Amino acid sequence: MQAAASISIKVEHLTRTFATKDGTINANNDLNFEVRRGEIFGLLGPNGAGKTTLISQLLGLLAPTSGKICVEGIDVVRHQDHVKQISGFLPQTGLPMRFVEVERALHFTGRLRGQPEAEARAQAKQLIDELGLAEHAQHYVNKLSGGMLRLTNFAMALMGNPRLLILDEPTNELDPHKRRIVWDMIAKLNREQGVTCILVTHNVLEAEQVIQRVAVMKGGRLVALGTPGALKQRSGGKVRLEFQFKDGESFKPGAMDRLLALGTMDEPRPGQYRLFLPTKQVAAATELVVNQIGLGKLDDFRLAPPSLEDVYLGLDELNAQPELEQPVELQASLQKEF
Repeated sequence: MQAAASISIKVEHLTRTFATKDGTINANNDLNFEVRRGEIFGLLGPNGAGKTTLISQLLGLLAPTSGKICVEGIDVVRHQDHVKQISGFLPQTGLPMRFVEVERALHFTGRLRGQPEAEARAQAKQLIDELGLAEHAQHYVNKLSGGMLRLTNFAMALMGNPRLLILDEPTNELDPHKRRIVWDMIAKLNREQGVTCILVTHNVLEAEQVIQRVAVMKGGRLVALGTPGALKQRSGGKVRLEFQFKDGESFKPGAMDRLLALGTMDEPRPGQYRLFLPTKQVAAATELVVNQIGLGKLDDFRLAPPSLEDVYLGLDELNAQPELEQPVELQASLQKEF
């Protein structure tokens, strides 16, 4: 257990139950975890895993049925305004202030969060420059493209220099260049200002570059909790061999069976295959691809170490292992308020 002074968020036995026509469901089911101060904490899981409910509770917008949440040592249930004063929040849906210009939306957000006039204007201009919004600064927010709207909402979440950032799918609708800018900004704020960040995303491959620790949710429960490296090790640490056939090419007779004898394989797209292998089988699998299939029949061939995305995509298998059932240390109101 970490010392209290180093903990930004502490969640204890958190449960939220909703009534349905068929009875009740637990959107969150006895969650227990801590987020360290100055940490980028990833929250992963499929749709319906309970991530949105958890975020609403962390922000003081939804009371738990039972359990406790403390943010910076303050009970969120008893002092709901506390977390809003120190947090920047980016929901999946758009924020208010859609009918003003981009620069004014940022400026107003800073003022509403208590920034002096000069400071709010200065930070708004700085974020516009750093996020590449200069040519859109005087455009009305509701006239922006989806990507520019997302980037503007991200900038609004940063106004007021919050100590805690909660970002829900921050790179949705952004092109690769803009996504890189967002990830770099998150890493910079964490590195230079010690900002604590809760990052909810399905873009696991990119997020892995900034996430320091991650929780995986399924069915309202935490099924895994730890550093990306620890989770990859617990998932088996398998190497991924990928190859793509040229148009009209395919396996020679018996070649697929030989590969399947070495690991597990899937076909994400027609002609593209991914083989997941224990390290000791890599040499044999590579020899089969080179000599039995032939590099001349392939458009692409690569070996990759295990990634956090492999853990995420293997969530069903992960959840089926009894030792990972419990977390281990290797183990419209939103828009109105923010």
